[in-house]
Amino acid sequence: MESSPRRCLRDDPVSPSLEDGMETSGPKRRRVCEPQPKHDVFLSHSGQEKAFVEQLYHDLRRVNQRAFFDQDSNCLAKAEKFAREIIDAAGRCRVGVVVVSEGYLTSKWPMLELSRFVECGVKVFPLFLKLSPSDLKGNEVETKWKQSWRQLVERGEVKEEVLESWSKAVKELRSSNGLEYGKFANSEYKYRCAVVEEICKLWPPRVKCSTDVPQDEIQGYERLCKVASSMFTEMKVVGRDEEIHWYLGLYGMGGVGKTTLCKAMCSYSQGEFGDRVCYVELPSEQVNEGIARKDRLARLKHALRRLGSCDRSVIDSISEEAIQEGWECLKGGLRRNQRPVFLAIDNVGDCEASRSEARKYLNVGLPSGSKVLVTARSQEILRSVLRGTEYCKPIPRLEWLEAATLFLSYAAPWVLSVSLLRAEEREIVERCVSECRFEDIGYDPSSQYHPLVLRALGTYFHDVDGGNVMRWEEALENRNKLQRSREARNVNAILGLNYHSLSEQVKLVFLDCALYLSQGYGSWKILPWWSLRRADEMNKWVSWISEVHGVSPSDAKLMVKELQRLSLVEDSSSVVSVHDLYKEFARVLVEKEGSIEWHWWMSQVSNAKHLKRLVLGFDEPIIGRAMGTFVDCRSLVYLELVQCDDIGPDLELGNLRSLRVLDVFWCENLKRIVCSCINRRHCYERTGGCLSELTTVQLRWVESLEAVPFLRHCGNLQHLEIHGFPIESMPGFVATDEEPIDFRYFKALRTIRFRGGWDILGLVKCDAFIIWLLTVLQLENLTAFEYALYDLGEEENEEVGVRTIELVQVSRKLSVLSLRLPNEIGEVKGLQLLSELTTLNLSWSGGLRRLPDLRCLSKLKWLEHPQCGLNRKPVIGKM
Repeated sequence: MESSPRRCLRDDPVSPSLEDGMETSGPKRRRVCEPQPKHDVFLSHSGQEKAFVEQLYHDLRRVNQRAFFDQDSNCLAKAEKFAREIIDAAGRCRVGVVVVSEGYLTSKWPMLELSRFVECGVKVFPLFLKLSPSDLKGNEVETKWKQSWRQLVERGEVKEEVLESWSKAVKELRSSNGLEYGKFANSEYKYRCAVVEEICKLWPPRVKCSTDVPQDEIQGYERLCKVASSMFTEMKVVGRDEEIHWYLGLYGMGGVGKTTLCKAMCSYSQGEFGDRVCYVELPSEQVNEGIARKDRLARLKHALRRLGSCDRSVIDSISEEAIQEGWECLKGGLRRNQRPVFLAIDNVGDCEASRSEARKYLNVGLPSGSKVLVTARSQEILRSVLRGTEYCKPIPRLEWLEAATLFLSYAAPWVLSVSLLRAEEREIVERCVSECRFEDIGYDPSSQYHPLVLRALGTYFHDVDGGNVMRWEEALENRNKLQRSREARNVNAILGLNYHSLSEQVKLVFLDCALYLSQGYGSWKILPWWSLRRADEMNKWVSWISEVHGVSPSDAKLMVKELQRLSLVEDSSSVVSVHDLYKEFARVLVEKEGSIEWHWWMSQVSNAKHLKRLVLGFDEPIIGRAMGTFVDCRSLVYLELVQCDDIGPDLELGNLRSLRVLDVFWCENLKRIVCSCINRRHCYERTGGCLSELTTVQLRWVESLEAVPFLRHCGNLQHLEIHGFPIESMPGFVATDEEPIDFRYFKALRTIRFRGGWDILGLVKCDAFIIWLLTVLQLENLTAFEYALYDLGEEENEEVGVRTIELVQVSRKLSVLSLRLPNEIGEVKGLQLLSELTTLNLSWSGGLRRLPDLRCLSKLKWLEHPQCGLNRKPVIGKM
């Protein structure tokens, strides 16, 4: 993105400049911030100290200080006069670090930099590396340093009049407290550490935020931030006339860059407010109250960390039930600091809960001089939050050249500049960019370029004949694809271009991302247990997509990458995130009756036989209504039931022959999950059973559950998790009139987890437990296994540590093994044979006394053992 864009050869005839298009109504007083300096610390030195300064520069970079070092090519702009750049950087920095030496005091450029520090009022921090403060006494200046300066005058390098300013600068340097190298036992490392510590006291390092947006990824970053800064309006605090705040509410249609600009303004404002900058993003739509409470608390804790100056222990102790304590802590922290802050409240929604939360942040008692930026889609929402229209402005618009540059960065990234296009290519680009201009409130009768649509259209044209600009004209003429309407409601015509180019399966993955993964409905889920909470959100959802769509994790990840490449999913390596506009686009697709999308994510269940997804729970179902029975859902692939107390005592899965994933959580009245097929007793022995598509079963905190005989119909099961049951539940995993399930037939099982407070399997006797355990561990595809119960039925007079388990025929693919062994078991042999083992957890096995030598397990990273306590420890040496 060009921060100072050149004027295009032929001005856009429709769009006026941004300044001409701004509203001029409202209060006259406006505050314009000084541009944020690029560097906070300037390293001033002579050539003789370059090696020391270079290492100091890297030390400062590691603590996130923005330092100027003339040997770093990123510090000096290309094709600019370096002298002007250096002097400008010296005058605009916050701290001038002066490496005092004889070479420094006798050289032209270091003295020019020093006098610039003094002239501009920059804090000067001297480092006495080779000289001492006594070398800067008045007589030394007159007899030694001025003579050297006069030699520079005689050679014509500087003018006579600069000598007085240099003398003044040295006097200022002499009066500044510095650090002497000789006081650090001649250890350069200790000296540099002390220097970095002192610099951070003089100017706290810029806090790296999750909201940081690379400037070169935002078209017109510097210009847009300057314009937004000029739009803040002063407001006197009621009852405190001497205090003022500065407010700005930005509104605009979805996808025009409100969030991006909001985050950019947080980065831009750190030059004025330092680390007292906080970004809060509110949910775009109303969700379940349970999820909403957790999210509100998380946002408040974030604000406390950024602005409240509270101890971490205090912040961590605040609960959902005592959230008011958090608000009081925030008020108290702001009152104690009394330093102005920058608060950005992004994406205020149309629901009262969102508006109410925004008002809470505005009423916490911000110190005088604070600035608040609020964004929303409409002026009406902002007016209800800010209590006045004078603070509400339409979001600054992209200029034509910025829009064209953004479009080309996706359509033809090899084109380095619009000016390099031939005349005929430029005309086609102008036509493409004009397709992305829409009418919006605040700009009538003109219009604004839509960044998200520019990105979508650019991505589409990138794949048109390898990005050949001259071939784009043919696509532009295809009116079935591009509608030339300037109305916002037809944004979907361009957003749909990339979607309709996808294969049918990847289209459905996009719908899952837009309608489920990115909505937060799955946020109550824990990470896949076998990851032991080290997996990031991306891997979590890739695993989910893999299970639901019946593809490998690598294929699922490739499909997500394809969606990211086409801008349908935000480009991130750690989360699955979909822009609100694409979520709305997805909802439009599933409401089109009869389409494949309608079948996949149907908003009504009147035609349940085509339904592919059903997620019921909490206050309201996500898709469909509570049906009482699922007999008609013959095409159902994914079934999730969360706190569905009206589901009844029996869950019948007999007709769900296409079901791949079953997830049941906290359904208190559910007692049995059954499949009433003809071959009830040994269905899984016959070609995978009648529920052969079912690969993932998760049953968590289903407290009334008594039996799960449906498992004997799931011969292709890959993931099984049963977590948390009461003492009388599930003897042998089946109803009392049936024999226990033989796990040898579950040959596809890859992960197994039995975890809870009581004996789920009814394996009271140690011998029965050992036989069952060795049977399960022989499953050849098993990669992760956990059996962790808090009551294994041991008797008080049992002998501790007298039994031995020997692992002989155990899956060589096993990488995670977590066991709570009966107290009778004192030794486990054969663990050294598990060459793929990365995690071994035996922390709850109180009788365990001996383990084999595990040093041969090269992949073992974490070991939990009774002698290690409850904390996971890295493996070091021999047990």
